[in-house]
Amino acid sequence: MSDKKIHQILALLIVISLIVRALLAGVLELGNDEVYYWTYALYPDLSHFDHPPMVGYIIQLFSLNLLFDHEFFLRLGSIIFGAINTWIIFLIGRQLKDSITGLYAALLYNTSVYGFIITGIFILPDTPQLFFWMFSILFISKSLLADEITSSAKKNMIIVGIFVGLAMISKYTSIFIWIGVIGYILLYDRKWLKEKSFYIALLLSLIIFSPVIWWNIQNDFISFVFQSGRIAVVDIMVRFDYILMEILGEILYNNPVNYVLILLALISVFNGKKILKLKFVRFLLLVSLPLICVFIIFSLFRRTLPHWSAPAYTTLILLSSAII
Repeated sequence: MSDKKIHQILALLIVISLIVRALLAGVLELGNDEVYYWTYALYPDLSHFDHPPMVGYIIQLFSLNLLFDHEFFLRLGSIIFGAINTWIIFLIGRQLKDSITGLYAALLYNTSVYGFIITGIFILPDTPQLFFWMFSILFISKSLLADEITSSAKKNMIIVGIFVGLAMISKYTSIFIWIGVIGYILLYDRKWLKEKSFYIALLLSLIIFSPVIWWNIQNDFISFVFQSGRIAVVDIMVRFDYILMEILGEILYNNPVNYVLILLALISVFNGKKILKLKFVRFLLLVSLPLICVFIIFSLFRRTLPHWSAPAYTTLILLSSAII
């Protein structure tokens, strides 16, 4: 398939997806969670009780500070970010392998309940998180995963720091991006430890996230305490019903077909089949599997929510798109 044809299909996918999501966003009433996050826009602050502030800022931005309070405008950020995410995941797939891989990734992304509905229609902290998460992965592919540490790669690493910081003030689990980056550097590419741009990127993320830290200092670290309480293990008795609900939720949220394709891709990788360059595979696994494993382990002992690990599965779509 020619690049021209691929871009035509991609453009059609983005337009149709945007129209469908816009129509649904305009006719569906706000859910309980969305109404709660509307108060983030109504009472903006450096952070909030259970999440960082970005979702409130996004609602303010696209509703013109709540001047337009219809569901469509409150969700407009999700509609636009969903369209951009389709383009971004295409660019990442093309960067990792080729244009057809990028197209498959874009198609699979739009069949994901998490990608199409939860972050593409509803306005939740996951909406900006996934948006900045995908941008982070794109610039990581242009910096950390580049063939050489060129001046361009160094500049892109600094941009990574900005996008990861923005993802972190969207949702705390975005720290797993840095866990993946640092893990990759320590295990496979230690020459980045000598690069000033890597430390500048870390510092930028910290600076962007610092208002959330300051807010927590002023409020007895209530947000960190609350979130840690949601995953704290209070009973060592294994709850098979909880882990079953977590796994079934992951399958449904990410689409059963996507889930199977991801499993097949992981099996292929662990069997030594070369579906992408080794450095790409290593990073995708390091940024995804820790997040998935953490919440599966937690689900052995207490109730979890399947969308918590969904950004990791969205990242693994890039792996599965390479085996189609």
